[in-house]
Amino acid sequence: MDKRQQAIKLAYSEAKRGAWEPLLSAWRQDPQLAKLCSRYRKPSSGWTFLHQAAYFGHEAACRELIRLGAAAAALSDEQQRPTDVAEEHNHFLLAAFLARACESEDISRRSLSNPDLLPSSSLWNEALERQASELMCVAYGDYIVKIPAGSRYYVDSFERTLVGWHGTFDPPSGMSGESMV
Repeated sequence: MDKRQQAIKLAYSEAKRGAWEPLLSAWRQDPQLAKLCSRYRKPSSGWTFLHQAAYFGHEAACRELIRLGAAAAALSDEQQRPTDVAEEHNHFLLAAFLARACESEDISRRSLSNPDLLPSSSLWNEALERQASELMCVAYGDYIVKIPAGSRYYVDSFERTLVGWHGTFDPPSGMSGESMV
């Protein structure tokens, strides 16, 4: 097992015991590890870090994992989504939050297998303007939208990039070229 895989397994054991604050701090120090963790699925159960965060009712961890590209609708081997886990443990507001994240999710196989790809969204009514500090690569269906450093783009409340027809992002546009924000 390589160092990265060991780091992910260690991070998962921290998540499993509910140590979210140290884990979030570690992810801020190592963004690549955070991206890898956001896509991790435990082979023996199918649980993800998002399932664990939902179990503990930790909204900040859920929000960060979704921003990084975790699939909000990911199913465990027992066919449970993080929403189901949150609800089962009486975290009803978090369950509703996670359900809303599922509604507009555009998670492709490509984005799940490549932690360098950011997720996209279509929650146009939540548009918040941002400026890219570095080149961003965003999964849009089976395509990759490249947003150059210094470019304006828009995000939803989960910080997922809003991408319109044919990969438009400034602003995201509909089929007729109309702004979606």
